[in-house]
Amino acid sequence: MDIIELNPESFKAILLKPAALIDFYAPWCGPCRNMARELEKFAADHPEIAIGKVNIESEENKELAATFDVSTIPSIFFFRNGQLVKHVTGFFSRTALADELLRQ
Repeated sequence: MDIIELNPESFKAILLKPAALIDFYAPWCGPCRNMARELEKFAADHPEIAIGKVNIESEENKELAATFDVSTIPSIFFFRNGQLVKHVTGFFSRTALADELLRQ
């Protein structure tokens, strides 16, 4: 599944999916760029999870970042059926991310 660049409208739409992972990032952030590569691999491993990215530097996304109190990037939020299940910050490999988000 492709990773979608989100704005406030598409953010609402992705939450309608059964499972969604949202990465809040900034283009200048080195760990965010590394995380983007791992998210590509994660997406290939988990096509059942919708994955989106929110650029916190974009003017239209600043309120969205504030709503979720994003103060550290990368900041990853995992939702099931529109409900926040887990929030983690920092860099994760695709396997560490799966372990962190998908373990029951």
